[in-house]
Amino acid sequence: MVVLSTSDMFDIRVSTLLADYDRDTITNLYQPIVGYAALAVYFTFWSESNNQKITSLSSHEQLLLRMKIATGDFIEARKQLEAVGLIKTRLEKVQGFSIYHYEIFAPKTPMKFFNDTLLYGLLIQNLGEADANRIKRVYQIQSSIPMGEDISASFNDVFHPDFSDSAFMVAATGVDSTLGRQRSKIDTEFSYEKFFNTLKQISQINEKAFTKTELKEIERLSSLYGVSEEVAAERVANSYDPNKAKGSRVDFKVLNEDLKNEVSFGVVSRAKRTRKKNIAIGEEGLAAKVKLFETKSPKEVLSILQNGTKPAQADLNIIYSLAEDYKLTNGVINVVIDFVLQMNNNVLSKYSVEKIASSISRENIETAVDAMEYLNKYYTGGGRKGEESKKRVKPTQKPTIEEKKEEERGNLSEEELNSLINFFEDKED
Repeated sequence: MVVLSTSDMFDIRVSTLLADYDRDTITNLYQPIVGYAALAVYFTFWSESNNQKITSLSSHEQLLLRMKIATGDFIEARKQLEAVGLIKTRLEKVQGFSIYHYEIFAPKTPMKFFNDTLLYGLLIQNLGEADANRIKRVYQIQSSIPMGEDISASFNDVFHPDFSDSAFMVAATGVDSTLGRQRSKIDTEFSYEKFFNTLKQISQINEKAFTKTELKEIERLSSLYGVSEEVAAERVANSYDPNKAKGSRVDFKVLNEDLKNEVSFGVVSRAKRTRKKNIAIGEEGLAAKVKLFETKSPKEVLSILQNGTKPAQADLNIIYSLAEDYKLTNGVINVVIDFVLQMNNNVLSKYSVEKIASSISRENIETAVDAMEYLNKYYTGGGRKGEESKKRVKPTQKPTIEEKKEEERGNLSEEELNSLINFFEDKED
């Protein structure tokens, strides 16, 4: 894992032409996807590229102080920009210190943005279809009705160049080294080899059955919903009609709905951003666990924790609720899942999960490490309040019908349930 130090140096290279209208495009179309912090980093890089014409290298410490941004928030914002193709980052180790090379790319034009299923899909997901379409209409050009006769002069009417002139020879053979509009390709890490191998195992469909446009759309939808190549192949086979003409055999409306059911909650989180702690993990086992929680989707982690079996729909509904209702990040959701399964005999109790989630949400916890520390401090006895909550026992009282149902579902013992209730009552006080 690469750890950014404030003493690390950086330089910025603008490898494209950037215009003022790009600011509007980034603000209106990209900001709902990557967030305001990422925009601040992009515009600061843009400005800093001019400053570096005088001084080629700058320190991250100076940058973070000027932006008044924490290291963790800066890294998260940078990753958002990298994910949507606005910047590229390269790391160079030189004599004991690190140099980060940041390369800025132009945003997509509005037309290409709205034709990109991945980006436009994320815009709809974050804003809602109505608001996303409202923004789209801002960029639509109304077709003009031709009026009168076109009497515009043509090029040949005005210019009569002598193409034997040496100037045109120079122009034809000159090396083009000027800046153009360059955009970074969004890396979706989609393996067509895995996709086609799975497709051949479950159907008679081969590579030649698809057009390039269809394959690109399959790749984008798979990346949008965070599903594997194997799952994508299964869903494509279900939505494929061999009787139709090539280019229209995949029903993308059906495919889109099918992939929604396989969503891995791996898209850019809509949870509110908070300042993150920069904590170093020393133990190798714990570090591996944190990495697993921060890089895998909740659906994948739950499957791993239950020995590779497919999660039940009820459990997936619980996970979705944590993301939508409590605005928890993937890393925090994974910690909650792991914690509840450990304390509740491998049963994912909705009652237990929601109690913990509501408490964590109030604390604005966003990373797996912070969630682990919080649960260890306030529930497992790692802190004073956790110890006190263990000593107290809630007086016996008649549970409600809803509590009875949740207790039966969760398989909580009376002692565990009382301990959990006492803990959360302490937190609310």
